[in-house]
Amino acid sequence: MVIVGDEHKGAALFAGNEYSFTTGMFAKLDRSYRRHCGPTAVTNLLYTLSRLEGKPLSQNPEEVFRWVARVGGKRLLYMNADLLKRFGGTSDLLAPVFIGLCLRRCGLTNYKVRGPYLATPNRIATELDKGAILYLEVHRHPVYGNHHMLCYGYRVVDGKLILRVADGWIGRIHELPAGEAMFTLCTVIARRERPV
Repeated sequence: MVIVGDEHKGAALFAGNEYSFTTGMFAKLDRSYRRHCGPTAVTNLLYTLSRLEGKPLSQNPEEVFRWVARVGGKRLLYMNADLLKRFGGTSDLLAPVFIGLCLRRCGLTNYKVRGPYLATPNRIATELDKGAILYLEVHRHPVYGNHHMLCYGYRVVDGKLILRVADGWIGRIHELPAGEAMFTLCTVIARRERPV
C-alpha cells in the first residue's frame, strides 16, 4: 500500500477530547497494580468517548480505573498479576469483550467493538480514516515489550505511518512510528451508524 501526504488523518474528530492517563498514575492504588496497561487504555477510551458525547465522566480517573479493573477481573479478562513476567494483564484475544463490557456499563452504547484483527498499516489507516479509535496490542516490542495502548489518528511521513497514541507511559498524546511488525493486534471502536 502506498500512502501519500502528511496531514493528520482520523484525529480531527477526537482533537481536544483525547485522554492519555498513564499506568504510573494507577500503579500504587489499592494493592499495587501490575501489567495494567489494558485497564489504563480502557480508562482513556471511556474518558475520551464520554467527553466526545458531551457527557464527561464526573468520577476521578482513579475511581474509573478501579472500576474498569474490577470489571475485567470479575470476568477473568484482566488479571492483576505478573507471573514469571509472562502471565497476567489483559487477555489479548478477549480485549474486545472487555472493552464492550466497559462501554455498555458506562452507558456508551452508540459504539460497536470489533476484532481483534491483525494490525497491518493498511488496517490501521483504513479504520482510522473511518473515524474509529484503535486499541493496539504490541508483543516483543523493543521499547514496550508486551503492551496495550490507544491510537486516535495518524499521519504519513515519507510513505510511513506515524500514529497518534495514548501509550499509557507518557502523559500526553504523542506520535509513534508504525511498521508491519510493530503492532500485532488491534481492536476497532467505532460509532454505530444508528444509535441504539
